[in-house]
Amino acid sequence: MQLNAITRKSALLAIILLVAILVAAAIRYASAPFEMELADSPFPGRTISLVLAMFLFLCCGIVEGKMFPRSGLSNSYCTLPMPLYGVLACGLFVAPDALATASASFCFAMALHLLLRSLHNAGEKDSVFFASILLGTMVLLSPPTIVLAAALPLAILVLALSLRQAALMVVGYLLPLLGASYIVWYKGGEFFEFGQNLFTALLSPQMGAIESVPYLTIALVSLIVAVLLWGALYAMIRPDKMFMLSRVRRALHLFLWMSLLSLAMLLIPACNLSACAIIAVPVAIMLSFVLGVLPNNHSTIAYWAILALFVAHLFVA
Repeated sequence: MQLNAITRKSALLAIILLVAILVAAAIRYASAPFEMELADSPFPGRTISLVLAMFLFLCCGIVEGKMFPRSGLSNSYCTLPMPLYGVLACGLFVAPDALATASASFCFAMALHLLLRSLHNAGEKDSVFFASILLGTMVLLSPPTIVLAAALPLAILVLALSLRQAALMVVGYLLPLLGASYIVWYKGGEFFEFGQNLFTALLSPQMGAIESVPYLTIALVSLIVAVLLWGALYAMIRPDKMFMLSRVRRALHLFLWMSLLSLAMLLIPACNLSACAIIAVPVAIMLSFVLGVLPNNHSTIAYWAILALFVAHLFVA
């Protein structure tokens, strides 16, 4: 079966595949969790929080599927990011704090979706402002995402934002952090206590630290990295005509920089399993783009190999 036959079908089939991936990952997590996933959940209703997290992952995958064609990185309507996001977000690991992780991942996906909207509608201020609020909210849910603060100047340059839009973006990013500091101060603490606690949390290892990685997880990550590198090399050797469009290049640069910045979370001592679902948001788009650029037979082999490793990952520790 060719890749075109897989990716050009209706969104309903992609959603069904995404649901199957999420359900399989949840069952594996509930029945035979990895050692890293055994940390106590901060939520008393573990089952309820897991169900809510999987629902948010489903919503995030749907946003990914809508965002990819809108970005212009696909020559036609493509639903490939939906199942790939499911594999990347839950196929590797399921974080003990699954609900907070899914919430941060959903905020990231919606922020990128709003930034793409500002790319298509030059001068729009609302999308930039709300996208920056979502990026700031991610820090409250997952402290290592503070590295995405570097995305603000990059987004300003890539999206060619005006001075007013840039000011709104900075204010929007700081708004959730200032709100959290105000709540702490209102409850009787110091105004900068939240910032100090955040800095302390970034330097101390958290639950679910990334260690003792299963072999099949290493194989799946290695395959994804190899596909991305091969796609980047192939795109440089045989560039597509769509790269001539300025809007497409800027969208590609946006997702590329967001992928690199999210990967930088792995360098923070407090990085835990929640990084997988957050990194999956831009990487799923980049992986879908690469599979569309590569020759059809190469893309088909890589796609089925990723799904096969995911299935094997469910049964072999």
